[in-house]
Amino acid sequence: MDTQTLAKAMGNGLPMAAYEGFVGPFNEALAAADCTNVERAAMWCAQLGHESLGLRYMEEIADGHAYEWREDLGNTQPGDGRRFKGRGPIQLTGRGNYRRFGEWAHRKGYAPAAEHFTANPALVAEPRWGFLAATYYWTVERPQLNALSDARDIWRASAAVNGAPPNHLQERTDRWNRCLALGSALLPVSSEKRLPYPRTQVIQDTEFNCGPASAQTVILANTGDLILESVLGTEMGTDHEGTDHVGLIAPVLNRYLPGADYRVSQMPNDPALPQQAQKLWADVKHSIDGGYGVVANIVAPPGNYPRGVRGSTSPEYGGGTVWHYIAIMGYAEGGGPRAFWVADSGFKPYGYWCSFEQMATLIPPKGYAAAAGSAPLELDAFPLPAGYYYGPFEGPRESISGRAGERAAWIEGLRRWQLKAGVAVDGVYGEQTRLRAIEYQQAAGFSSNGHIGPKTWELAFKEPYGVKVGTPDIWHQLLGTEGRGLPQIGGRTLVDAVAIIGEHLSISGFAPPPAQDVVLQRTEIDARLSDIWIQLVGTEGKGWPQIGGRTLVDAIAIIGQNLGISEFAPPPAHNDVPQRTNTNDRVLDIWIQFLGFDGKGWPQIGGRTLVDAIAIIGQNLGISGFAPPPAHNGVPQRTEIEERVTDIWIQLLGNDGNGWTQIGGRSLVDGVAEVGRKLQIPGFGL
Repeated sequence: MDTQTLAKAMGNGLPMAAYEGFVGPFNEALAAADCTNVERAAMWCAQLGHESLGLRYMEEIADGHAYEWREDLGNTQPGDGRRFKGRGPIQLTGRGNYRRFGEWAHRKGYAPAAEHFTANPALVAEPRWGFLAATYYWTVERPQLNALSDARDIWRASAAVNGAPPNHLQERTDRWNRCLALGSALLPVSSEKRLPYPRTQVIQDTEFNCGPASAQTVILANTGDLILESVLGTEMGTDHEGTDHVGLIAPVLNRYLPGADYRVSQMPNDPALPQQAQKLWADVKHSIDGGYGVVANIVAPPGNYPRGVRGSTSPEYGGGTVWHYIAIMGYAEGGGPRAFWVADSGFKPYGYWCSFEQMATLIPPKGYAAAAGSAPLELDAFPLPAGYYYGPFEGPRESISGRAGERAAWIEGLRRWQLKAGVAVDGVYGEQTRLRAIEYQQAAGFSSNGHIGPKTWELAFKEPYGVKVGTPDIWHQLLGTEGRGLPQIGGRTLVDAVAIIGEHLSISGFAPPPAQDVVLQRTEIDARLSDIWIQLVGTEGKGWPQIGGRTLVDAIAIIGQNLGISEFAPPPAHNDVPQRTNTNDRVLDIWIQFLGFDGKGWPQIGGRTLVDAIAIIGQNLGISGFAPPPAHNGVPQRTEIEERVTDIWIQLLGNDGNGWTQIGGRSLVDGVAEVGRKLQIPGFGL
């Protein structure tokens, strides 16, 4: 879920900056609650939104004195009522609940100690802990909520949260319907980044060489050069008692990694101050994003040995308090506790996820060395030597796949291409990267093998083959995720939804097919464009039988005419649109269907674009927020394929994906869904 979606789900009642601060912790908690389908995410958002008035209140307004000596809440000490008043979006209340939440959060790897919230109750008002308190409530105190969400049982889910009968049920239901309409945009997102390094080289050669071994891993990952531990140990003054302090490691890293600018940060306060912990997260993330690992000096007593989180195995620490150096080679946020990937030279299994919260307790009173510089992402030059290319792991030795042991500069080059091409930036040649390369090659008329050599590299950086910019989004908006239709229009495609509306209005020739046939998800650019073209103008350009053999635009014109809207009148007959096979011609046809010839709108809908026509229809039906601009301003005819595709994407989703003001800040599909809802057609507007 992104910031814009969170704002919509919560009713847009707060400044966008507030949602920007909420969205990361919100995603983490949503995933931790296993709200990973639309029904669960919508129920979560509706209930939290109602209980907190759209996240306006993360702490109870009352001072909590009414809870004093409430034994049922575990308030057994003077001042407990005020100390443990309601906090978080579902108002965690009482010492007992704070204690149980802390124990749960500690077991899950989120909190550094079971007493974290009984000792610091005000923390629960902060976004991260408040949302995780809601996760605890959702999964432990009310474990039936996900099943009720799957069943779309708003009454029982509301009763589980609020008691039976639930109060303000209509308001909860309205929120729930609004959230359901957002569809898969509600789902939690997580990010995980690990720098590739050869796992076989991690283990230290001697028991006191953890400092040189950690530095060796960092250098090897970035350069592909293996520097002996003995050489590094000599340079940083390591002896049989180890490396004296992390300040001796940073200059060595800078010697082998010029431009990295490694700097040492001390964490003298134990426990760390909040600002020190925040700086640790920011420094590690910046260093990893730049392509450079971090070396940290930790102190781990028996009660605080590192614990594996996010499904990883805990390392086999033992023998009393461990004074140690580790290499931090990755980070993760969302979908579980924020965590660092540790390359640990001293203890099996030598690699694991350690929660950020625990790491912030392991480093004090020592410090860490992180890179303040970053690898350049703006360079356009093809980074591989002559004869090399980015390709599959099974390819010849000239194929660079982003696997461990390959030069970091080459892997970083693939990351730059991925960034420019709009796919996941992980430095690994995977299926998504291969398919995007094929799209470029097909659009340029190259042989389509998916390998990224100098010419395919250049297409992302130099040529306007921006078909990539929106084609998958456009396909999904017309056909639904995986070709299964869109939930807000009853699991139908956009064409079938318009057919249903026409049938509801008793327009001759409007009748949807008996069932929505799933359209196979497309991976090839030509197949996507063909599907999009067909959705707008019909198979072979002959219109669609379910809308009387008309194009989508003409069907909208017929609906407007039926409603008595002035200037809505389709042409006497639909003239077949010639079947297009050329990529550029298809894109131009699609552009025209949304915007009209030369971008001047369509005469059959009063010289308007498709979006403005829906706005007029909604206004005619009295839908709040539907009002087209005074006049359609012609959109300049585009000559570049990139500009055309961007225009098409905007017509469906609005500027920057924020919807259109003339249809109440909605996308085109959501505008049609709202028309269907106003007409009381079942399944529309969810």
